[in-house]
Formats: sequence, structure tokens, C-alpha cells
Amino acid sequence: MSSPLVTVIIPVYNLAPYLGNTIASLVGQTYPNTELLFIDDGSTDQSLNLLEAAAEKHANIRIIQQENAGQGVARNKGIEKATGEYITFVDGDDWIEPETLERAMDAAVKENAEIVCFGYRIVKKRDEKPEVLYQFEYDPSAFINADPISCFLAENTPGKEVLNTATWGKVYKRSLLEAHNIRFRQRVFEDSPFMLEAVFHTKKLVCISGCLYNYFLRSNEGEASTMSSGFREDKAALFYQADQQMKLFLISKGVWAKYKNDFMRYHNARVIIYSGYFELYRNGGAVSKEAYRAFIKLLQKNSRDLGWEKASLYDTYGKRIPVLHVGLFLSRISPWLAHRYFSTYEKKWAFDKPSSAD
Repeated sequence: MSSPLVTVIIPVYNLAPYLGNTIASLVGQTYPNTELLFIDDGSTDQSLNLLEAAAEKHANIRIIQQENAGQGVARNKGIEKATGEYITFVDGDDWIEPETLERAMDAAVKENAEIVCFGYRIVKKRDEKPEVLYQFEYDPSAFINADPISCFLAENTPGKEVLNTATWGKVYKRSLLEAHNIRFRQRVFEDSPFMLEAVFHTKKLVCISGCLYNYFLRSNEGEASTMSSGFREDKAALFYQADQQMKLFLISKGVWAKYKNDFMRYHNARVIIYSGYFELYRNGGAVSKEAYRAFIKLLQKNSRDLGWEKASLYDTYGKRIPVLHVGLFLSRISPWLAHRYFSTYEKKWAFDKPSSAD
């Protein structure tokens, strides 16, 4: 097998407690030809010192510094500075298995693939030992003749032809990104629009078996990640913005009619997960007037894109789409009435727990 250079792009912002594990997993890859490109996004802790110490020991580590601008900007900077023929992304508190790049590049070269996808685990630390909360693994045979866009939009369904829409867990041919100017368009919820553009333009996508990426779910108070933190109006607004970007992209490419129903199903589930509904109502805690009013205001503002499509979704999400519509109707009478309905539904009528695919 030939060994094209692979650039691993790692954004870092105040990740000093976790960087050692990430660095060890990257310098310990069985694939020999790697460039490790760390983008320090204005860290104020010891992250930069740790990176500089690692760079003294490992010649393939490069460090780029920027003022704090968010993960999307940091990743874009990495794409611009990368020299590898292929690119992959690893978050600065995650790690990959030793054979990850070797297996992904073996598939990329043999299949002449522009995107190679691999499975992942969601893990947390308990007594310094990883605890697996959830794992997702591809069935490579399911994607041989599959439509990549349909697979992308099948997220949050239990089917076999489902792509993880996060940016990580893939290797990309850099020429694909450059030819179509595929970049991250915002600070938060930047992954999905990037991935949609990539799968739309790719001529060859393959999936390999195995859970090779480890996504570290930080749960300590005050250190929650973007996707696991409590409700914030600005974050929820950026979620809606990201989904609007994807809708407009499909329209601009003349394929909206083909994928409209699939997209609406995809979007409806994401409203449940990311707009604040789960964060405000799922755990049964107190919800401030300010928070529920902000959530409902955003729901009303984006109500045109809230459809009824729920076929094939995990039941956890599908059963709540009518709930959202009822709450939206009640919110026209009174935001408090909608808030009480959502709270009551979760406390008295919803007996399921979130799917492990949340």
C-alpha cells in the first residue's frame, strides 16, 4: 500500500487535562506518514505549553496559534495550512485507536475513495477507566450502492444506511475540500453543514467496520462541551442557522424536491435534540421564565420548518414531533401554557428514556 501524507487537524482550547491522552493516541498510530496539526484557539491554560513540549519530541507535530475564534475557524485554519493529501479531524479531548489511520488509508487507496467513514464510541472516565456509554459501527456492505445524501439525512433512525454527521470519524481527500471550497461556516453546529457539502460533492464514499474514534463526553460541572451544555439561546439560534444553511444548500443545488421529506424528518428530530427541548424538559428540573420564553420564541420563529415527518425515526424523537406542534399551537395563546404542556408531558406522559444515539 502506498502511504499518502495524512494531516490530522486538532483544535485546542483550554484542554490541558486531556491533551496527553490525545497526543499519545496520535503519535502512536501504526500509519507512518502523518502530520499532526494542532490549532491553539487562544488557550489560557497550559495547553500551549503541553503542545510545545510534545513538538520538541515529535517532528511531525506542528502548532498554529490564533486568537480565540471557535472550533469552526480553527478547523478552517487547519485546512488552509495542511500539506497532506488526506485530512482528518480529531477533537483535542478525544482519541483514536492505534490502527485508525492505517485502516482508513488502506480503504482510501484501494477504493480510490474521497471520504472514508469509521465508527465511534462515546466514553466517559470513571476512576480513570473509560466507560463506554454508546457505540456506533458501520456495516460496510450497506453503503456499496447507497446514496450518501440519503444516508446523511437518515441520522437518528435505526437503519443500516446511516452516516454519522459529525466531522470526526472520517478521512477526507483534501482535493475534495479544495475543489468545492468546503469549509466550516460558523462557530457552533458547524459539523453538519460541512458534512452535507462533502457528501454531496464526493464521487466515492466508503465505510469501514470497527469503532475507531473515541468521543470523550465531559460531564463535570463547568466543562461541558458545546453539544452537552445546558440551554443557551445563542447556541439554539446557531442550531437553527446551521439547519437553514443545509436547507438552502440543497435548494441551491436543485435537489430540494428529491430530499425534502428526508431533510424535514432529519430536521424535526434535531429540533427535539438541539433547540433546547431536551435540555429544558427532559431532566425534570426547574426551568426559568427567561429560558422557556427564549426557547419558545425560537420555536415560533422557525415554525415554518417544523414539519410532521417522522417515519423511521427513533421513537424517542418521532413521538415528540406532535408534542412540539401542540406546544407551538398553545404558545400562540400563551408561552406559559406551552411551557406547562411540555413540562407535564415529560413528567407524566413520557415514560421512555432518550435513545443512546442522542
